[in-house]
Amino acid sequence: MKRGALALLFTVAVVGCPTAAATRTVAAPPPTAESPASLVVALALGDPGLQAGVVRGGDVILARGFEVELARLLARRLGARVDRFVYVPSTTRLLAATATGWQLGLAGIDPSRGGAAGAAFSAPYLTTDVAVVTRRGLDAPRRLADLRPLALCALRGGDAARTAAAVVRPKRPTTLAAGDVRLLAMVQTGSCDAALVPAVQVGRFVEGHRRVLGSVAVRIRRGDGLVAVVPSSGGLDVQAVNRELGRLRRDGTLSRLARTWLRLDPAGLRVLR
Repeated sequence: MKRGALALLFTVAVVGCPTAAATRTVAAPPPTAESPASLVVALALGDPGLQAGVVRGGDVILARGFEVELARLLARRLGARVDRFVYVPSTTRLLAATATGWQLGLAGIDPSRGGAAGAAFSAPYLTTDVAVVTRRGLDAPRRLADLRPLALCALRGGDAARTAAAVVRPKRPTTLAAGDVRLLAMVQTGSCDAALVPAVQVGRFVEGHRRVLGSVAVRIRRGDGLVAVVPSSGGLDVQAVNRELGRLRRDGTLSRLARTWLRLDPAGLRVLR
């Protein structure tokens, strides 16, 4: 899925998305030495499910999405609040951590693509795996080997296509589609047996089409997951962030956020081995 252009296009729709069901009211503890009293959070507006908004004078206004709500929850759990969101136009610049004035960066960052200078990565908060969407009438595969004889399809140039080649190693070439509409049509019509889709996008990919598709029950391992960037000069302790991420995972908050903003919790999909 093309990320950059979609973020602003989806802003109007995303603003109206519900958040109450995804979060619990949690009394904020007092600020500690591990966190400042207020946080400036850097966003890149790369994916409408993860984060979307409008930029004005470098600040992101009307920010909405999984990562936006996650930032607010993390701040609250750390005894702080989000003072404002700022726009960092590229993940490369965010990873360089040369920008000053922000304490937490969230932008669908996959640590396997490179490190961050002068900053630390948090523990993963969302999977980067690839989901398998089967055609109607085809049972969900039970093992990774079950995918190899199938006719697979994926977006051209995306992570799912690379995962097909490197991990699945199908017996026939994966058919590549130029966009989501074409990819969906291919699996709907049976032109391919299964579409491989990034797990963070699969809920929106199948939304409204469940009756004409098969299962969305399994995923293929790819990377460790999306992480936050914590600059060493920002005054925020990455270990404190990791501790709160662990608590958000254990109490089910991350799962509820995923279901609200991504339409499906990818962590609930069974991993093929």
